[in-house]
Amino acid sequence: MNVPTRLSIQEYEALGQRDVPIGGTRIHYVDEGEGFPLLLVHGSPTTSALWRHQIPTLSRRFRVIAPDVLGFGKSVAPEDGVSFVEQADALRALLEHLGIDRYSVVGHDWGGPIASACAAQRPEQVHQWVLINTTIRPSYRPPWYWKPFTAPVTGPLLLIRANLWGRNLSGMMKAASAPEIGGHYLAASQPLGNRRTFLRLERLEGYQALMQKVAAALPAMPKAPLIIWGTHDAYFRNEHQDLKALLPDGDLIMLEGGGHFPQEDAPDAVTRELDAFLSPET
Repeated sequence: MNVPTRLSIQEYEALGQRDVPIGGTRIHYVDEGEGFPLLLVHGSPTTSALWRHQIPTLSRRFRVIAPDVLGFGKSVAPEDGVSFVEQADALRALLEHLGIDRYSVVGHDWGGPIASACAAQRPEQVHQWVLINTTIRPSYRPPWYWKPFTAPVTGPLLLIRANLWGRNLSGMMKAASAPEIGGHYLAASQPLGNRRTFLRLERLEGYQALMQKVAAALPAMPKAPLIIWGTHDAYFRNEHQDLKALLPDGDLIMLEGGGHFPQEDAPDAVTRELDAFLSPET
């Protein structure tokens, strides 16, 4: 494989940027390359720019579709935000709008359950499946020290009023200490509906019921997914062990020091692992 290509935020913005109306709102997505569709689904509080270092390599063999999920980046959310249920339905609507009925999918952070819930609606459509620093366990609960970010009083204060996710992302993502990167994610967190979406997802609104549906669909999903795990993840920590137990046939790749956002903090390693695992359906 050639040396992976890294893109600046400005170079990412020059990629094939698209918008499509979905259910009274609008989804923004990057559409690059030709061939078998590959869906890349980011998590919180990022945007499709999270995949900018992976897109150049993957788009050589795939049609890469990387949406901003609702309430993130340029995809519009209602002012009161959206839950996991609305996210999964919007992603399914995007696939149907694009006429995609067979694809591979990669999900990171809350993009993991969103993408998996979308896939569980039509599991026969999924060719390959990758999860990165995420969980799909119905019984998952955030660590005890996360409670201030979800509690009735402190949650809205920290995530909506103070915009802690947008202003202090560098605490969990090393790359966000660079003004260009931190500034991109901060700007994307400004709309009120986006910050309310952050809070609703952290509170796991709709998560458990959706993940029970995913669990029921697992026999029809790809039997050997890839699990990529950046170590030193302050949120999920050892969740990869439970994820591997849930998906025993999956391969687990540990990226030492990759953190919660390995696409940003260990981009070349993520690109290499995805490029080695993914293959267009023949």
